[in-house]
Amino acid sequence: MIDPLPTGEILVVTGPPGSGKSTVAAAFVAQLDRAVVVDGDAFLQSIRRGWIPPWEPASQAQNETVITATARAADAYAAGNYAVVVEGIVGPWFLHRFTEAVRARVHYAVLRPSAEVALHRATSRGEPWLVDPDPIMQMYRAFADLGDYERFVMDSTDLDVEATVAALGDALGAGRLALSVAH
Repeated sequence: MIDPLPTGEILVVTGPPGSGKSTVAAAFVAQLDRAVVVDGDAFLQSIRRGWIPPWEPASQAQNETVITATARAADAYAAGNYAVVVEGIVGPWFLHRFTEAVRARVHYAVLRPSAEVALHRATSRGEPWLVDPDPIMQMYRAFADLGDYERFVMDSTDLDVEATVAALGDALGAGRLALSVAH
């Protein structure tokens, strides 16, 4: 069997809170022979002093640093011949920064269920996850109209994890998620 994500390449799985990024990323890499999940939230949570909630306007420089750190870690794994799945909030507004920090080929998928489904999933997780509806919906709206990046959106409203993973694999195999070629 050919892996849907070749080693040495990166797949960014993003979307608003409650879209299923973490669950889908874990299930996706479970089907690969040599793979790593890079958790973007872990890089954000590594900030111990001076942390700013990432949905606040004052967090822009912090968020840019986190995206660069996440991308560089993903690229290091890709250079080590792993298939890499990055899961976290990597909206199109950060893609240039992400791709500039890597040499590997990048694929991009935005999981976007309906607002109601995303809100329900996000708020039902409980602490320590973000459960406040206001920032959840603020981030959902940020992913609502992606212009040229709409082609990377996967509506996961009515899909379970297995169906979402299958759709992701199909889209990768068809080349629909390719974002850039290696530098």
